[in-house]
Amino acid sequence: MTQYTLGLTRLLGHGRAFSEVIPLPNPAVSTGFTYTVSQYWELIDSLSFRLVTDANAANRQVLVTVNDGGGTLLAAFPPATVQAAAATVDYCFLAGVSAFLATAGGVSVSPIYHGLLQPNFNVTVTIAAKQVGDQVSRIRFNNERFVTGPEGYLLGVVDDTDPGFSELVAAQAVLA
Repeated sequence: MTQYTLGLTRLLGHGRAFSEVIPLPNPAVSTGFTYTVSQYWELIDSLSFRLVTDANAANRQVLVTVNDGGGTLLAAFPPATVQAAAATVDYCFLAGVSAFLATAGGVSVSPIYHGLLQPNFNVTVTIAAKQVGDQVSRIRFNNERFVTGPEGYLLGVVDDTDPGFSELVAAQAVLA
């Protein structure tokens, strides 16, 4: 990875990003939810939500998928365990976690995709074997949002410590 690419994907090296907690409305009973990236390029630092299951006996399996703008699967993250009936579990999908952790104390911790998400990419949470009384709530994304133009990153946001790179950026600006 070059220093220029690294500067675009490091939070401290970018300088044109801001953090934002994005709450989503509670979906209808017995459904999952989808978050679609709209205006900015984004990195997910964390996704959290609560799933309360009704008393029906089936075990529920949560799955978080990340899809590109055309609907093609980029990554999938199932928690380490299923959720039993009549249980309340808070799910935390974190960018800094490298291993799936079993549910403990009503919390399930799992890794999440930490690549750049472009507009129209989406994150979908589905629940297998869901029952009519299951409810998802407290949905929160903590994202780093990057200020970009319609073609992606603006020219002025890259590290130009390499003298040859400055000329390349200037040439591209003239062509644009």
